[in-house]
Amino acid sequence: MSDLSIAMKAGLMTHNLHNLLNGVADIGTASKIGVITSSLQQFLNGQANISMAHKLGLMTSDLQLLLNSIGKQGAIGLVLGLLMKK
Repeated sequence: MSDLSIAMKAGLMTHNLHNLLNGVADIGTASKIGVITSSLQQFLNGQANISMAHKLGLMTSDLQLLLNSIGKQGAIGLVLGLLMKK
């Protein structure tokens, strides 16, 4: 799968996908998920927040435990999975 096809499946532009893969939140990705950019960046930095917990159907404390286990790459994977599910 190419970057373009992954971006299209996730509903992102390729530059948004590249930012996400580098752990950088941008407005395009955040708006596609339905959160503000700072909430997405906190999440990618390993800090759970209520916005992302709600999007994933988890309590914030449970999401924090998950983030502690999966790290930054896992958080990026969760975001991609969330986007591709839509």
